[in-house]
Amino acid sequence: MTTLMNNKNIDLEDKDVLHQFIQSRNVGDVLQKVKPTHRELVDLPSSSTIEQAFDLLLAHDILSIPIYRTDKNGQREYITIVSALDLLKLLSTKVSLDTLQTNRDVLLMPLSDAVGMTETMSVLKSSDGLDKLLQLFSYEKTHRVLIEQANATFVLLSQMDLIRFFQSCNHQLGSSILDLSVHDIKSTGIRATLNYKCTAAEAFLKLAGDNTISALPILDDNEDLIGEISAKDLRGLNRDRWETLSKPVVMYLKTSHGELFPPLTCHDGFTLSQIMTAFVIRKTYRLWWMDLKTGELKGVISLTDILSTFASHI
Repeated sequence: MTTLMNNKNIDLEDKDVLHQFIQSRNVGDVLQKVKPTHRELVDLPSSSTIEQAFDLLLAHDILSIPIYRTDKNGQREYITIVSALDLLKLLSTKVSLDTLQTNRDVLLMPLSDAVGMTETMSVLKSSDGLDKLLQLFSYEKTHRVLIEQANATFVLLSQMDLIRFFQSCNHQLGSSILDLSVHDIKSTGIRATLNYKCTAAEAFLKLAGDNTISALPILDDNEDLIGEISAKDLRGLNRDRWETLSKPVVMYLKTSHGELFPPLTCHDGFTLSQIMTAFVIRKTYRLWWMDLKTGELKGVISLTDILSTFASHI
């Protein structure tokens, strides 16, 4: 294992290796590696409803959808990319715990109402450098971009896709970057937690009210981690299922998923390489950082954290 110079620096030779790797690749290389065959882009017109978007997200097992309007020539013009979290935040502006029972028709709002609440839509070309994509996914905290192909078609590329690319090329990144510890990747702790007795509606509204988090850990009365909830768990929500939001959060998750899945965790001994592998193999969007001795919840590792680590070392 390469010895780290300190908690924030990697071996200078490996730093040069990483820099050269990033500079010598482009967006097309990422697509060729992780999406060699592109399925037709899943999208929706801006006139579609929130309910239709939630159904489509679940049907295709995705977290975001490009939204378009049609120009006078009948061509699609993409105006934004709406995620499950964006839809949750939009709902939270129209629904409160007091109005929950009477506001199920809020799901009929058009997606055009979400425009302006989403992150700025980014469009890249296959020929754009990998450094530009990494910059968007790390420092600018963009979660997904549209890639314009030579034949005027589009492919959606996400943070997870770039993680998969780095993981598949890990032998070319330099060993000391891969040996970085959890402490080198994440320094901040947990901002908010959720008691298992609260309702799903309370959980989602709490999540929507904090722009710095994308998921909440669910703790029991002993402060042990028993679950997690994110906007992903709203997929499939429709007017017929609206009343499930009043259930305790654990019951809501069991109703939605059939069982309560244990959250995926890591501890101080994990390296960046191991964390990337866990993300890719387990198809997760976060790892909860636990103290191996005490069982204390110390933090959460996100896709942005991993990509920001790479960006900060080139």
